[in-house]
Amino acid sequence: MVSTQRLFEPDLYAMDVEEATFAQLEGTGLEHAAIADGDDYAVRDKSLPAVEIRRAGDDFRRLGAVIGQRRPGGRAQSPARVDLHDIDVDDDRFELVKGTGLEYAVIGDGDDYAVRDLEHPGDIRRPGDDWRKLGTVL
Repeated sequence: MVSTQRLFEPDLYAMDVEEATFAQLEGTGLEHAAIADGDDYAVRDKSLPAVEIRRAGDDFRRLGAVIGQRRPGGRAQSPARVDLHDIDVDDDRFELVKGTGLEYAVIGDGDDYAVRDLEHPGDIRRPGDDWRKLGTVL
């Protein structure tokens, strides 16, 4: 059996990602850029570009799948005028996406999520549809 696991995990946060390589994910507030020549990506909120999450593409695909399964009937995204960063999200609400270094938490009672990298500070808060689309596109 051939192992597909990486023998060497590069520090994605130490690698340069040119500003010009970020592309907006159509229909969302997320931007993404490939890191180097691999299947690693930097993801950020277009309106708050200072916070990035840099992970393997598989991590974002798993996140999209997990959030995709959690779409509760009758729950809607927060109104556009609400700043998701104004809503408190307790640390104990975050759940690990198994097999990744990512955690997510539902924001309030809607279909909005805070996502963070366990190894780096900050979180990105976007509607569930943005995260589902990211997981599908990457």
